[in-house]
Amino acid sequence: MNRLLDISTFKCCTDTLQKSSMPDPVEGEVQKPAVTNSTITAIDFDKATEVYAKSLGKVHPPSSVDALYQHDNGELFFIEFKSSKPSGNELKWKAVEGLLTFIELTEIKRSCIRESMTFMVVYNYNGNENSGETPKEKLRSLQQIRGGQHPSRGLSLGRLRHLYFKDVKAMTGSEFASYIAEHNWKSMV
Repeated sequence: MNRLLDISTFKCCTDTLQKSSMPDPVEGEVQKPAVTNSTITAIDFDKATEVYAKSLGKVHPPSSVDALYQHDNGELFFIEFKSSKPSGNELKWKAVEGLLTFIELTEIKRSCIRESMTFMVVYNYNGNENSGETPKEKLRSLQQIRGGQHPSRGLSLGRLRHLYFKDVKAMTGSEFASYIAEHNWKSMV
């Protein structure tokens, strides 16, 4: 697979994972912190999608994930950062629309993507946070965390695995930090 940074739309849209993980500011609210503090450079896929939409003369860009990372070994990662409990339907929409944009920009066949791309959801998890979960859901989440399971908590993303992506992962910001260290991620630039 070719280097993604050889594509002009991607080359002009790089940033750190930390900046890509910053939640959009909400007027009148205190800015939430970044989901990750990683200074690894990747493609800011939201920015790339805006550039793509602008080139088509569209005012509103399609939904997209926050970051796109290509490992030295060629593996690809679509990364969506969430500062609170994510919604499975919203994530599916971002994954599929982002994938369509990616296919158009790279001209890579879907079968190749299915063999090389992982969709990751990385979110802040604060056990004391009022997340809107029922007491039963909170208990299940705590049991999953204590059991070492990734607390995807009803995201229903499994259908995306093998249909669109090689793998689908949901993890907290701290699990993500461990993952990128363990898998030797380096800046793309």
